[in-house]
Amino acid sequence: MRALETLCHEILSRNPIPARRVLGHSDVAPARKADPGEWFDWARLARAGVGLWVEPEPVIEGPVLALGDRGDTVAELQYMLADYGYGLEVLGRYDETTKAVVTAFQRHFRPQRVDGVADVSTVATLRRLADAVKAGS
Repeated sequence: MRALETLCHEILSRNPIPARRVLGHSDVAPARKADPGEWFDWARLARAGVGLWVEPEPVIEGPVLALGDRGDTVAELQYMLADYGYGLEVLGRYDETTKAVVTAFQRHFRPQRVDGVADVSTVATLRRLADAVKAGS
């Protein structure tokens, strides 16, 4: 991780990339890539000034959005994910693409349970992330 932190700082010093925009393969290509995976220490990288991290909401039981669901709540989820930067069309339909993006989001920001289901914890963590992005703008 120390070597990665150094490398990231060197790259960021040479390129006009906001540090919060440092992402993983799975964030950029969620349907094709799974790396760096849920065990990657995004929190540490963010503490070093690279990337963005918010503490994930604990996993609890409650309502979920999953494959096949439709409606305004799904559209709101898709909008928040797209607004953060995930390549996702807002259709109001929880399709395979939405599942792949939710899985990528969970790998990065809510790694306690990576299943592609937008549960209470996933949605709350996404809202926390959106607030952090707005605060940093």
